Amino acid sequence: MFIKDGSLISYFSSGFPSHVRVKAIDISSPDLKLFYSPVKGEIVDIVRFEIGRPNRFSKTNYDYMVLIENENRKRIKILHVLPWVEKGEYVKEGQTIGEFLQTPYTGGDFPHAHIEGITIRFPKLSTYRDSKIGIVHKKDKEFFDVIIKDFAEAGKLRGLGCCGGLLNASLPYACYGGIIGGFSGQLSFYGLNLGYLAVKRRTYLLFEGKKNLLRNWDEDASFKVLANKPICGFAFMEVVLSYNGYPMIRFFLNDINVNEGDEIDISEFIRNRLGSKIY
Repeated sequence: MFIKDGSLISYFSSGFPSHVRVKAIDISSPDLKLFYSPVKGEIVDIVRFEIGRPNRFSKTNYDYMVLIENENRKRIKILHVLPWVEKGEYVKEGQTIGEFLQTPYTGGDFPHAHIEGITIRFPKLSTYRDSKIGIVHKKDKEFFDVIIKDFAEAGKLRGLGCCGGLLNASLPYACYGGIIGGFSGQLSFYGLNLGYLAVKRRTYLLFEGKKNLLRNWDEDASFKVLANKPICGFAFMEVVLSYNGYPMIRFFLNDINVNEGDEIDISEFIRNRLGSKIY
């Protein structure tokens, strides 16, 4: 699968069931505008659809689904991209095929394409350190982005070093998250409890803020996700990975005390605003 160096990516910061079931990935690009095809194949369908879901960050009330059939006749589903290609066209791996949309499904997140139909594999941890140093990269009226300077690595994935691996989550909003590449045996984030271990595999694990939340996701949490409502708490931070670039935290705060270019202690910043508990 093609991912352009410097792209932000995420597996577990979304509450949609395909992410919770480890069947989807969100991929951006270095400029956060253009989308490059992760696979080669034929465009077999393009569907535009309207969305009746509230989101104050969205800029459209519609989205697109693009289906690519690869050489093994497997269909790859792509969402949140305004396509520059047409049905019946053959695309190459890495070809620019559209631009990101800010829809009611994605508004507030980093611009990305949602991709399903690919095989999800996680690399083993290659370099670890507990991340603490961040640089304020971009400041908006409702959020600001912090790039993580002292990241941990698992193959070409880079992320915030936590718990012996790379943290990927939206907390406390989505009430779950993942640790990729390794695990120290402790679900502790700057002294704050991340919750309960829900799924443990060789190269990743999932944690949950409430016991059995993931097991019952489709019967409970999914309805809140579709209505754009929090599972456990307010939107505070989204921690995402990068592919051979700098990973990022988006803080949903309008903080007058931070400016673009400032260096911050991430651990101190989070503890000061969350207090003694995440959930």
